[in-house]
Amino acid sequence: MGAKMNSINGTLVFDDTTYAQRIYNAFGNGVRKFLMEGPTPADDTTNTPTGFIATAVGTSPVTVGEVAGYPLLITTGASEYDGDNLQARGESFKLESGKPVYFGAAIKLSEATEIDLLVGLCELKTDLLKTSVAHGVLATNVEGVFFHKVDAVTTITAKAYLDGAQTFTGNVGTMTTSEIIYEIYWDGTTLKFYLDGILVTQIASSLPDGDLTPSINVRAGSAAARTASIAWLRSIQLR
Repeated sequence: MGAKMNSINGTLVFDDTTYAQRIYNAFGNGVRKFLMEGPTPADDTTNTPTGFIATAVGTSPVTVGEVAGYPLLITTGASEYDGDNLQARGESFKLESGKPVYFGAAIKLSEATEIDLLVGLCELKTDLLKTSVAHGVLATNVEGVFFHKVDAVTTITAKAYLDGAQTFTGNVGTMTTSEIIYEIYWDGTTLKFYLDGILVTQIASSLPDGDLTPSINVRAGSAAARTASIAWLRSIQLR
């Protein structure tokens, strides 16, 4: 595994020699990107990263990490449904014909079963996952493409939502407490989902048509605190 230079839509792209979908960085007038790979700007008092909009349920801090290799840490409170809805500020990405989009994140959870996880590209919304009554996606006004793991099971699903309605879902993997790489690649015509570099499903219709931003939502599935350690997060569009 290594990086190579490439040119897409008149931009300079650094992608992976082994995993063709994996983009590390890009430069040019048509590039839109959000990169979180190392030390992350944070508030001096709260230690909260300033590049994200964080909406917490319960006492659930989002802080810059203190473990080597994991610059961002989400810690849920100790009550069921406690957790954080975390989204990059602004909506800089859109699935448009001929304009590739890459999203990737490496995340390690402290618990594989009693936890909710959503990770991918969504429209700005303070509550992508339900915060009471029943675990799952809070469909009202949700739009995006993402991986989802619901409380009480270890199945990872790939999903697409358009105007608050689910337009695609498929079982694609099994959650563990090891680091997992979640990747989504829009090549301009087809949307592809990858887990740890392996293509697990793809779709080409009924996709979101709104503006999207990198999104992570983590919630406790029971009365115990859970953590999500994020090693890196990248979203790059080549317009």
